[in-house]
Amino acid sequence: MYLRILKKDLKRKRAMNVILLVFIILASMFMSSGVSNIITVLTALDSYFEMADVPDYWVVSENKSSGKDIYGTLENASAIDEFRIEEYVRVSQSNITRVGKPLNDSNANQILALQSDRDMGMNYFLDDESILRSVPKGEIYATRFIEKSMGLKVGDKITVEIEGVSHEFTFAGSFRDAVCGTELIGIKRFIMNSEEFDEYMSDETMKNMYGGKFLYIHTADLDKTLSQIADVSDSFTFASGTDTLSQAYIFNMIIMGLILAVSLILIIISFAVLRFTIAFTLSEEFREIGVMKAIGIRNIKIRGLYLTKYFAISVVGAALGLMLSYPFGKMLISYSSESIIIDSSNNGFVNIACAVLTAAVILLFCLSCTGRVSKMSPIDAVRNGQTGERFRKKGVMSLGKSRLGATAFLAANDIVSSPKRYAVIAFTFFLCMSLLIMLSNVTASLKSGKLLKYFGNADCHAVVDIGDEAVKFMTVDGHEKVKKYLDDMEQTLAENDMPAECMTEYYIYTMIRYGEQESKTAILQGTGTTMDMYEYLEGTPPQNSDEIAMTTLLSKKLGAEIGDTVIVSYPTGETAEFIITALYQAMVNQGISVRVHTDCDINYIAASGSPGTLIKFTDDPNDKEVLSRIEKIEELYPKLSSAKTAGETVKDNTGVGDAIDAVKKMSAVLTVILAALITVLMARSFIAKEQAEIALMKAIGIRNTKIYGQYTLRFFIAAATAVLLAELLGMPITKLCFDPIFRTMGLEMGVEYMRNPVEIYAVFPVIVLTATAVSAFLTSLYTRKIKSSDTASIE
Repeated sequence: MYLRILKKDLKRKRAMNVILLVFIILASMFMSSGVSNIITVLTALDSYFEMADVPDYWVVSENKSSGKDIYGTLENASAIDEFRIEEYVRVSQSNITRVGKPLNDSNANQILALQSDRDMGMNYFLDDESILRSVPKGEIYATRFIEKSMGLKVGDKITVEIEGVSHEFTFAGSFRDAVCGTELIGIKRFIMNSEEFDEYMSDETMKNMYGGKFLYIHTADLDKTLSQIADVSDSFTFASGTDTLSQAYIFNMIIMGLILAVSLILIIISFAVLRFTIAFTLSEEFREIGVMKAIGIRNIKIRGLYLTKYFAISVVGAALGLMLSYPFGKMLISYSSESIIIDSSNNGFVNIACAVLTAAVILLFCLSCTGRVSKMSPIDAVRNGQTGERFRKKGVMSLGKSRLGATAFLAANDIVSSPKRYAVIAFTFFLCMSLLIMLSNVTASLKSGKLLKYFGNADCHAVVDIGDEAVKFMTVDGHEKVKKYLDDMEQTLAENDMPAECMTEYYIYTMIRYGEQESKTAILQGTGTTMDMYEYLEGTPPQNSDEIAMTTLLSKKLGAEIGDTVIVSYPTGETAEFIITALYQAMVNQGISVRVHTDCDINYIAASGSPGTLIKFTDDPNDKEVLSRIEKIEELYPKLSSAKTAGETVKDNTGVGDAIDAVKKMSAVLTVILAALITVLMARSFIAKEQAEIALMKAIGIRNTKIYGQYTLRFFIAAATAVLLAELLGMPITKLCFDPIFRTMGLEMGVEYMRNPVEIYAVFPVIVLTATAVSAFLTSLYTRKIKSSDTASIE
């Protein structure tokens, strides 16, 4: 008997059962792929570091600023389990040319380092995720993101010339570099054959001036190790532990965080709609339940019947969802695997477990909903599921007092009379719309020049890389040379009708101490700037050469406050005392930096680099004019490595703007699909429930077009409410989700997020509302099959 009842039910309630099956498939697919991706994302970086054999402590040391016996100190440090050394030679972009084509680097202000395939200190992964073991003569490999920034392709011919030594190489491909694999580290590595590398390093002047070492230290006691190598630590250009190194992947982790957010939202949406659908379909079974009770079938038997039915549907749906979860999950995670090797091969069991869990949750939903069976009686079958008693008004709206037309009134009254029903629809649309707005805000921010200040730079219109000149300024009198260079550029630009202030920054990595606490830090000094051009959180800008501003993160690390005196030990061996006058925030050196006065006398021989020349036009040109002037500057200075707007510079520094944009577009497509699917399935459910009401409206003369309008308008109102709420809460949600991420980079006050008004207030609302309205209208056409004579039918 049970099987016959189930078979007939599946055929007779085909539309509702198909609706339920579709939502179960979606829930299973989103749950399986989402949880698998969440686990993958949360463990991806640690897993990647382990595969790459990333050291516990990583050091960059330049030969020109290191006169101490680093090797001997490391050898004698008992706390060090193992250390490895890679030699490199620092070059500029002008040393590397591509045969037949110009080599334009979109982010040329980063360090280019050539190194050999001998004694590689860690594992470098090729595109096929195999480990780079050696490089044949005549070939060269580069860090993965160099391919994009320099426009290189496998097979390109590259010439590397340093101090008269020249070789032509074939670009063999890229590799993932766990230590220097992000734009924030600012080091682009090329790996070549050891014999060819030795030819470049044979010149002692080149080796001493432009050579250096990458040190990889493995230890179980980092604190003890640091104390044992303290004598040589002031000669380190840059040093980082795994915790600090993880922060360099912060923008890559933003992509992963977005994938995580997308997965969570899809899971929430699927289960919210699924819970509603199960409860809704069971509420429509009043006649069958009443008849079964009338013939003496007990509550437990009736509930068992429905549990059996939903068990069968959930098993089929979960199985189909499980199969779809694998390609869907890979599609989502593919957006975040550019710089990191993500191993999700071991998550097959997770997908299966989640599919089983989805089926179990569905049965729990069903068990909860069938609890209403005990409250039903045989009389419900006669009264269409109603008791005939009502002690409150059905709705809060009155047709007589309303100024709305009949169609608009009926649509609005449907919503206020059944708020829970339409709250589910509004909630799902709100989640989708909030995700799109959040992605839009982050994308706009990471492509805006306003974010440049968080990289320790003054506000400007354009940034140009000065190529070899940057290295030439790294001398004892480099500061004076920089001033002259900037003055000459300002004069040249003024003579060509481009009045501007030219500025630059130089970074020096050194040690800073306050009391018993010390830390490695980056010294920032601007030239051509004034101290009030920078943003401060507390205090007053340094006004004298013995005053200093400090990041809030470094202040907490040292326990120093405004008014305290700190001691800076330069790589040259000199020390100087500074008074802290202000606190600021910046992402330079993972939030650990200080800013000295522009007049402070610093030996630039230990400088590590510059972000380029910042140009601020004093006549405030528009964006189009700025682009035109950048082209003119490139003509005036043909040796420039690159010239970009401030926004392009931020985009290149973060390196994830395009990836987030891709996630945003994917989310927009998913939103349209979900909006259409939810609307169609919900509208079809409502039509099945309201068949008698629709028939009555037709009986009293209401035309089909009015009914179409009513069904379309009520879904449109629900979606519009969700869109409006998402617009109001979009920025707070963005800050709530992303401020914690930026805080890990030292931006404790968060960032100033940008908006894309066209996307937020036009494009996204239009696509969501259009998808909803079109889907609701097309589904409402089904009401044509309902006739006025159906008023007497409860089928």
